[in-house]
Amino acid sequence: MQHSISKEELLRSAMRFFCANGIKEINYRSILREFSLSPEEFQRFFTDKEDFIRQAVEQYLAEQRETQLALQQHHPHPLAELVVMLRHHILQLQQIHPSFFVQIQYLYPRVWMLYLRHVQIHSYYLFYDLLNKGIEQKYLRPDLNIEIVTKVLLEQINMLLNQSLFPGSRYNLTEVFRGIFRYYLKGISTDKGNLSLENLLCDFNLPAGSERE
Repeated sequence: MQHSISKEELLRSAMRFFCANGIKEINYRSILREFSLSPEEFQRFFTDKEDFIRQAVEQYLAEQRETQLALQQHHPHPLAELVVMLRHHILQLQQIHPSFFVQIQYLYPRVWMLYLRHVQIHSYYLFYDLLNKGIEQKYLRPDLNIEIVTKVLLEQINMLLNQSLFPGSRYNLTEVFRGIFRYYLKGISTDKGNLSLENLLCDFNLPAGSERE
């Protein structure tokens, strides 16, 4: 490849481009131009545009899983890990323009299934396990239906990032987060959990701007 760029870095660059611009307008020729590839270089690694997009999404999701596992190792208890994971999910989705998801869903359903499996399996069980640990360590109430709470948390992330509900021009994302999650998390926490939660949310912040607007 030109400029000695590795395949991994090419795929990272491609994913950043797709997240910012979507994928509907890009074609084989524009891929070569945008990423400074010759036809021979492209064909060495990819069969077509869909394969290029698929590999970029696969690498992105694998790196997200590694980052999430690393983040979990630096926090004292599962409630802290839960808040950090919520923040991480929001920050990642904040960087992706909504058209990206719409376009891969309709134009590249096999690629869309990769993302769905990530959410339905990895993200679901990540939150499920954190909630379970929170109950075991008495930060969360013992009577929780973990399956329902997990799905509610994932849907709350989507709701927070819904520009039609909370446009960035009118709402501060940190305040929206606190408005949505503070009361929900307090409702599922024990007294021990609520003491920790107040400190966690006092220090919590999200970037004011959003590339999704």
